[in-house]
Amino acid sequence: MMTNTIMKTSTTSNCKVNLPDHIHIFSVEDHEYWKPKLLEAIELMIKINNIQLNQSGFYYDFNIANAKRTYKQLMDNILLPYVNEVEETYGFKAASESKRMNQNFWFQQYIQGAAHSWHNHNGHFALIYYIELPDSTEATEFLNYGKFDVKEGDIIFFPSFLPHRSPKIKSNLRKTIISGNIDFEVDGEFLKHHDEKRFRNR
Repeated sequence: MMTNTIMKTSTTSNCKVNLPDHIHIFSVEDHEYWKPKLLEAIELMIKINNIQLNQSGFYYDFNIANAKRTYKQLMDNILLPYVNEVEETYGFKAASESKRMNQNFWFQQYIQGAAHSWHNHNGHFALIYYIELPDSTEATEFLNYGKFDVKEGDIIFFPSFLPHRSPKIKSNLRKTIISGNIDFEVDGEFLKHHDEKRFRNR
């Protein structure tokens, strides 16, 4: 299995190494600061929109795409340095400001017995931010890779086409994630100022 060996000027210092190509995992700085703010915003989202448990046993707002996300500004602030690093890794820029997160954040909050079956995403890259993950064995499972070594406070970026699922929650502890999709385009101006070898695996 090939691993990420692309040489880059990292904008963060907490990206995990020795991962499969195009998988990026970051530990969010100040997660303990952001966590209660995000959970409060999600609770407000549930209340405002009267969100109920779905048939799979979890709360989510993916199906109300036009509803204002109470947590969007928080997520924009949290994600910016990590999105920037992904961009620099591939010579990308967001396709447009409106597409940077595809204006398509959604939360999923799992309780005991909940699960999310195999699926994939739209866009070029997908992301999952683990806001609450008391049991790492209940992290996202990828069809091609299994489970990665993630913990609460981590964000994983991955190609959107990869099939993945959330395993059934066996404990009585809640799992909360925010997910999203990102569209990119090649940043020609950035590439003019960097040697092509910078982007190639060795």
